[in-house]
This record gives sequence, structure tokens and C-alpha cells, in this order.
Amino acid sequence: MHVRFVRDLIIDRLDIPGAHLQSQYPDFNYRVYALDQPLQPGESRTMTFATTYRQQGFRNSGNVLDIVGNGTFVNDLILSPIIGMDQRQLLQDRTKRRKYGLPAELRMPRLGTPGADQVNYIRHDSDWITADLTVTTDADQIPVAPGYLTSETVQDGRRTIHCVTDSPILHFFSAQSARYTVSSVKYKGVDIGVYYDAPHAWNVPLIQKGMKAALDYYQANFSPYQFHQVRVLEFPAPQGAFAQSFANTIAWSEGIFFIADNRDPDRIDMVTYVGAHELAHQWWAHQVIGADEQGSTVLSETLAQYSAGMVMKHMYGPDMMRKFLKFELDSYLKGRGGDVLAEQPLEKVENQQYIHYRKGSLVMYRLQDQIGEDAVNRALRHLLHDYAFKGPPYPTSLALVNDLRQEAPADKQQLITDLFEKITLYDIKATKAVSKKRADGRYDLTLTLDAKKLYADGQGKETEAPMNETVDVGAFDVEPAQKGFSSKSVIALQRTAIHSGTQVVTMVVNRAPKIAGVDPYNTMIVRNYEANVTKVTAG
Repeated sequence: MHVRFVRDLIIDRLDIPGAHLQSQYPDFNYRVYALDQPLQPGESRTMTFATTYRQQGFRNSGNVLDIVGNGTFVNDLILSPIIGMDQRQLLQDRTKRRKYGLPAELRMPRLGTPGADQVNYIRHDSDWITADLTVTTDADQIPVAPGYLTSETVQDGRRTIHCVTDSPILHFFSAQSARYTVSSVKYKGVDIGVYYDAPHAWNVPLIQKGMKAALDYYQANFSPYQFHQVRVLEFPAPQGAFAQSFANTIAWSEGIFFIADNRDPDRIDMVTYVGAHELAHQWWAHQVIGADEQGSTVLSETLAQYSAGMVMKHMYGPDMMRKFLKFELDSYLKGRGGDVLAEQPLEKVENQQYIHYRKGSLVMYRLQDQIGEDAVNRALRHLLHDYAFKGPPYPTSLALVNDLRQEAPADKQQLITDLFEKITLYDIKATKAVSKKRADGRYDLTLTLDAKKLYADGQGKETEAPMNETVDVGAFDVEPAQKGFSSKSVIALQRTAIHSGTQVVTMVVNRAPKIAGVDPYNTMIVRNYEANVTKVTAG
């Protein structure tokens, strides 16, 4: 029995009944035990342990930042052991791996590897669990853990809570403590609480508004929310600029839009986006969790991106989504240029953030734009029906792609191939646009396009592929990439079949256009989207 703790953890006590220590590796906090008698079918044993996580003084780097005087945030991976071995516990640093004669990259199991679907990608030593958690902290602080509060006591300057979950959760939970101010609202049977540092109240109402919108969308389109509460808990920025979703509890750094200035209505509402993304993980990870192989994070991060995108779409409309998708497109193109690993198609992503987050947003948004939001959501409901709260075999990205194919018409099957199974790029250039006034006062617009679709391999080598798909072509008063562009700037927009090479698209519009081009809402992975449009000249 292999037992591993994080390297900085002090092991005060570790007791495994009916087992003796066989070997240990103190530098790595790794122990191997031998059972005196093999475990029998149906037999259980209880392992008990006590650990201390602390730091004395200061280090040059790697300081403990998650336990602080006001704003502690720790998760179970820090405080408790991992049982068994998996490759994530092996040496990761590429330079050090070369030093010891190992392959530079430690890659995930390939999609479809036999046996890989018997464990999920969060941890290998457990499946769905129930949690009974007791947390003690200073009396003037509020401790929080996943589950429902069953008791709270204050004694000898310490506050203690007892929380128990009433539905299955992943073995992935947190504990937080701080001198919080709490804002709580009841919405359709769900308590939405925000626990925050008192001076940081600016966006609390917006967080709660976004949570309400997300709950409405997810429950109407996916499945019922499995809890009766959701808590958002602020933690200090030095611990990192990220948010993380645990069962009915969302840890949210002040450094990732929690205290953003969100007063400008023209800016992307990243507060709502982050909140909707993290709440979506209550479905995509905390109900459906992927197998530990390529593509696993499509089922969590990509689907959370899609879910948050749909909340944003319905709250703010296509103009805000155009800005968001442009941000995602820029991030994806930048990320693929700097990745030391070979780029993978989306269905084979190896936890590469620029793929499962950035490209994932673009792929899912374009798919719902092409086959319909309802069709995508039907596929996701089917995925939930088959795999929510299920143990091994865990789903893979192939299950998602198959469900999407079942909902897509025949003429969109190639699109799914391009989006999930290929690394697909587009070069589309609007080379010339001419408008001519008609006798009836309207205008004939002639737009010349040069289009190309490319497949790239993991090393960046590109091969041209036939392009034959529908694209939005339009006429505008303002260039889509410029400030001031909105739906009012769109004179006409029509979905048009575009093929490889040079072609001419004609439109009849009601007023003289200034700009004409393709894909104004950034739904496609076009490498130079500024070339998509051109100025219109009078003919």
C-alpha cells in the first residue's frame, strides 16, 4: 500500500491497522506499507493520520501562502494522503527529466488507452464519497467547508463547525477561514452566499446576479442543481489569481476579477463570466468527471466555458460575446505559439489551458451557432443522463463527441470533425468590396473573398483542406473590431456558403455600407481576423 503526502507536510501520526512499514522515502514524504493479511472482498479498514502544515521563517521561494492570519484556504490534497501511485506524482520538470535520462515530456495516457477509464483525472484512490468535516479556527473568524452546517460552537477562543454532505461529491474539497462579511440571498430554494473581506463589497450584488442567471440556465437546460446552497469565498491574492469550484463551495481570489472595476458597460463582464464558469463545474466535474486520459478536461473546463458563454450570451447578447470571443481567440493563437508540448486537437487535449479554455470556448460557441443551442444542450443532457455521479468506467471526450454527432445534421458532421478531431485554422481575406446605388434607393454590394482552410499537426505543419461551410457575411457602418461597433452597426448579415479560393458574394442592402466582411462575431478560428473585413468603395 503506497501512501504519499505533499513534501512540506509534517506527519505527526499515521496508523494503518494490520500493516507494517516496508520502505520509506523521507525526502518525498512517501511510504510503502505491506498488509499482514490481504484485504478480503467486502472488508474495510480505517487509516488514521494527523498532519501539520506550517512554515517557520521565510524561504527564497515556495513560501506557504495558503495558511495566513486572515484568509486561509487549503484543500484536501494538501492535508491528507494520496493512496497509490500515478504518473502525476513523477518528476515533471523537463530539464530535470533530461538530467536523469528520462523522456522530456511526461504525457497523459492516450485517448482510448485500455484501463485508463477505470480512474478519474482528479485522483485515482477514490470515486464518489460522502464527507463529514469538522473545521476549527479562531473564534472571530468564519470557517467554511463543503456540506451543510450541522453544528457550530465557540469555546476557549476557538470556533468549530461540523459539516456533512447529503449527496455524493468528489474526493476534492476545501476548508477556508477568515473574518468574513457575509451577504446571503435565497433564490428558488438555493442559498447564494458571498463571503468577502468587508472593504471588497463592490461586486457582491453582481456575483449574486450572475449566480441566479447561471442557476436558471443550467437547471433549465442541463439538470437540477444537486445542492441547496452555493457559497463564494474570497481568498487573498498572494495565494494565486484563480477561482476553484468545490462541492457547493467556490474559492475565488481577490486577484481574478473579484474586486474588478466593472462599471464600464462596454467592457466584458468578467465577474459574471468567472462566477458562471465556476458554478458550471457543479455539473461539469462535480456530476460528470472525465477519465484520466487525453481529453479529460474537455468534459470539465470546456463545458464550463460553454455554459458560462451561454449565460453571458443571454444576459448581454452577441455584442458582448464578440468581445469575449475575440479575447479567447487572441489567447488561443498566442498560446499555441508558445507551447513546449505538441498541440493536440480539442478531444485529445492534455490539460493545456489555451486549448481546453480558449479554443474550447470558440469551438462550443461556433457549434451552437451552427447546429443550434438547443441541439447542443440536448447532447449535454444525454451525457449527464449516462454519466452523472457514475463511477468507472468514466466517460471520455469521445462520449461527448458522439452525443454531439447524434444531434447534428448530416451536413454538420464534418464541422464536428474539424472542431474536435482536427487542429483547424482559417485564413479568410476580404480583398475588395464595391457598392452601387440601385434605382429603388437600396445598394448592390459585391464582396470578393479569398478563403482557405488548413489542418495543422502538433508541430505546426499545415496542410490545406477543402473548405465548404457556411459563414456569416455582412455589411456594416463600423468595422467590427473597432470601438463603437454594436448590433446597430450591422446593416445586413446573411449566412453564406464559402469555399476554398477566390469567390464573389453579392448582397442587397438598405443603406450605403462603409465596411463589408466575414464572421464579424469571431466565431471561427481565423488567424488574421483583421483581414476579414475591408472598406467599401462606391461603384
